[in-house]
Amino acid sequence: MRLAYRFAIVFLLVVLVAGGVLVATFDAHRADVEENTETSIEDRATLSASTLDDRLTEQQRTIAVAATNPDLAAHDTADQDQALESIVTTSAFDGATVVNETGTVQSFTTTRQPHETEPVVGTDLSDQEYVSVALGGEQHISDPFRAETGNAIVVVSAPLVDDGEVVGSVNGAYDLDETGLFDSLSGTDNRDAITVEADIWTLYTTADRFDETVSHSVSLEVVDWTVTAHRDQAAVDARINRLAIFQAVSAAALLGSIMVFGGWVYRSKIRRISLLADRVQSLEQREYDAGPSIGGVAEWKRIDEALSGLANTLARRETMLLVLNRILRHNLRNTLNVVAGRAADLEARHEGTDQASAREIRLATEELLELADRARITEDLIDPVGDETHRTDLAAVARDRVSRVTAALEDRDTEPLPEITVTTPDRAVAACGPEVEIAIDELLSNAITHAGPEPTVAVTVETTVDTVRVWIEDNGPGIPDDEAAVITGELAISQVCHTGGIGLWLVDWIASRHDGRLVLDPTDSDSPGVGEAEREFKGSDFEGSTVVLEFPRATNPVSNVETGSDSDDDCAGRDQ
Repeated sequence: MRLAYRFAIVFLLVVLVAGGVLVATFDAHRADVEENTETSIEDRATLSASTLDDRLTEQQRTIAVAATNPDLAAHDTADQDQALESIVTTSAFDGATVVNETGTVQSFTTTRQPHETEPVVGTDLSDQEYVSVALGGEQHISDPFRAETGNAIVVVSAPLVDDGEVVGSVNGAYDLDETGLFDSLSGTDNRDAITVEADIWTLYTTADRFDETVSHSVSLEVVDWTVTAHRDQAAVDARINRLAIFQAVSAAALLGSIMVFGGWVYRSKIRRISLLADRVQSLEQREYDAGPSIGGVAEWKRIDEALSGLANTLARRETMLLVLNRILRHNLRNTLNVVAGRAADLEARHEGTDQASAREIRLATEELLELADRARITEDLIDPVGDETHRTDLAAVARDRVSRVTAALEDRDTEPLPEITVTTPDRAVAACGPEVEIAIDELLSNAITHAGPEPTVAVTVETTVDTVRVWIEDNGPGIPDDEAAVITGELAISQVCHTGGIGLWLVDWIASRHDGRLVLDPTDSDSPGVGEAEREFKGSDFEGSTVVLEFPRATNPVSNVETGSDSDDDCAGRDQ
C-alpha cells in the first residue's frame, strides 16, 4: 500500500477518533447539565416541602396557643369576638371561627367586610371533619373544600378547653385564592416554579407560564399535600444549545487544526516521500532522467541532489557495461572467430607439436567465445523484473534441463559419462521467471565439470511452506573457500580474491532478480545464509560440493505456469 494511502487512512482514523471524543465529551456535558438540573429541582422541591411543613406546623401551634385564651370559651360574648379578631389580626389566617361543643358557630371574623360574617354565625359545622376532630380533643388540618361563603379554604383547628373539658374548637382558615401561606415558596429565579396540590386541588402554582418543564415532587409530612418543583424546559434546552455551540466551535477548531497539520505533513513529508520512492523506483527501472524534483527544505534538496548524482553515476556505469557487452558481442567475438578459424586451419595442416599448439589455441578461443556468450546474458539481467508475477514449475524445469544435459553428453560421447539423478515432486511452482533455466544449466555444468573421477551428480527439488529449493550435489572437491566468499559477499573482488568464471555470478544474479538466494555448501554450519532447514537436509552422502538455489513459493500456483523451454505458455508478466 502506498504511503499516501496509509497516511490517508491514519489521518481519517485520527479525525474519527477526535470526532468521537468530541461527541462523547458533548454527551457527557449534556448528561451533567441534565443531572445538575434534576438535582437542583429535587433540592428545590425538598426545601419547599420542608418550608411548607414548618409553616403549617407553626400555624398549628398558633391555633393551639390561641385556644388557651379563656375569652374564646366565653360563647356569645364581646370578649370572644374580640379575642377571635385578635387571632386573625396577628396571624396569617384569612378568617377564624369558634364553635361550641355542638359544632355551632358562635363567633366568626375575617379580613373581608363585616357584613359577610353575619350568615356564618349560628351555622352548624358539626359534620365538618376539622370540627369533629377538634371536638374530639385533637388538632387537625383539613383538606381543601368550598366554604358556605363560596371560597376555597383550608382550615387549621384546635380543641377549645375550659376547666379540662372541650367546650368547642378554634378554627383558622386560609382563603386559597388570596392566602399568603405559599408566598415563601416563590423564588427569585424566573426559570423555576412551584406547584402545591392536595388530591384534585391545585392549591398554588407558578408553573402555568411554562409550556414544558422538568419537575420533581415531594410529599409533605404534616398534611397529605404534594409540592412539585419545576424548571423551564426551554431554559434547560437553551443551556444545552449553548453547550452544543461551544462544542461545535471547539470541534471546528480542533478538526481544523488537525486538517491543517495533516495537510502540512502531507505536503512537506508524505508527498516528498512519495516523490522519493518514485525517484528510487525510476532508478530501479533504469529511467535515470525520470521523476520530478523533490524540492522542499535544505534536507530534501540534498536528497534530491544526491539522487540526481546517483542517477548520473548509474547511467554512466550502465553505458560502460553496455559498451563492454557490445565489445564482447561484436569486436572481441569477431576477432576470436578469426583466431578460432585460423587455429582450426593450422590444426588441420600441421602434425605433432604444431598441431597440438593449434588445437590448444582453438580450444582456448572457443572457451573465450563461450564466456563472451554467457557474459552477454548480463545485459538482459539489467532490466528490472517490474510488477509482473512470474510463476515457474521448478520440478518440470529441473527434469527438463537434466534430460537435455544427459542427451547432450551422450551425443558428445563423453567419457566417463556422469551419473545424474533427479528427484522432484510432481509440481514445485516458484515465483521466478524462465531465466531460471540458465541458472540450473550453469549449476549442472559446474557440477559435471568439477565432479570426481567417477562423476556423480544429484538434483533434488523440495518445497516448504514459503520456498522452493533446488539442491545440486556432486562428488568433486568442492567450491574453493575464497571463490565462495567472493560470491556470497564475504570478500570483496580484488586482484587476489576473484572467481574463475562468470557462471556462479549469473546464478546469483538470477536468484536475486526474483528475491531468491544462492547458498553454497549449505551443510557447513559456518556457511553464510545457512539456516536450520538447510543444515538438517537429508540428501546424498556426497563429500563434494552442494549448492542450493532457493526462490519464494508462488502464491497462486494453479495455472499459467512456465514449465520449461518447450512450454507454449509465456507466463512472465501475467498477474493472476
